[in-house]
Amino acid sequence: MCGRFTLLLGWNEIHQLLKGFVSNLNNGTNEKILAYPDRFNIAPTQPILVLARAGEKVEPFLMRWGLVPQWVDNPADFPLLINARSETLAEKTSFKSSLKNQRCLIPATGYYEWSRLPDGTKIPQYITRNDGLPVLMAGLHSTWVGEDGEEVDTATIITIGANDDLKNVHHRTPVLLEGENIALWLDSANVHANAAQKLLNPITDGVMKFHEVSKQVNSPKNDFETLIIPAYETNQNENKSEQRQKPKKPSQLDLF
Repeated sequence: MCGRFTLLLGWNEIHQLLKGFVSNLNNGTNEKILAYPDRFNIAPTQPILVLARAGEKVEPFLMRWGLVPQWVDNPADFPLLINARSETLAEKTSFKSSLKNQRCLIPATGYYEWSRLPDGTKIPQYITRNDGLPVLMAGLHSTWVGEDGEEVDTATIITIGANDDLKNVHHRTPVLLEGENIALWLDSANVHANAAQKLLNPITDGVMKFHEVSKQVNSPKNDFETLIIPAYETNQNENKSEQRQKPKKPSQLDLF
């Protein structure tokens, strides 16, 4: 699954990376999009940057992470759909309409997953691409409209069975899109649901890397750069800080 992720690129950088793959990608001039800050711990229900088709163009949007289908009466009574299993998208009432008409791309720098030790202890791991490129996750989106006309755009990340490299971290991973599959996935006008679902494949072995990070990432309130630093480095820095703070003995006592 994917329950937290990072985004350390601004929209202008993302646009430069994707314009070669998505010919109808709009520049995006929305002030909120351009001002979206670096995020080191994006959590469910928070705004996420999403690329989706709008008419003939692909546009950037900010959407709430946790899909709410259009037919839901009260979102407060509906479970939070932060992930959607790729294998059953066409069967699930919550996702099949979005699979046909509302597919999206969710860019990230990396994502967090929690591996489990034999005693049940969960260890946070930060997962990124080996080549340093962004993680481009396949997603679905939906717009919920309330009785008073209020509109809330929401999105979910699609997951699939983990490859050999990552299965010991977690048995599910986000679906990553690359090359021509990016534009095909976003082209709901010409690529129908059955064909789109065939674009959803496990991550190729050798593409990703991961390292253990601080348990500070467990709290969504924490959102700072040191969250992605390897845990052993964080521990070393904390130990050095503690040593600097320890009071020194008076020099005359060193002889005794």
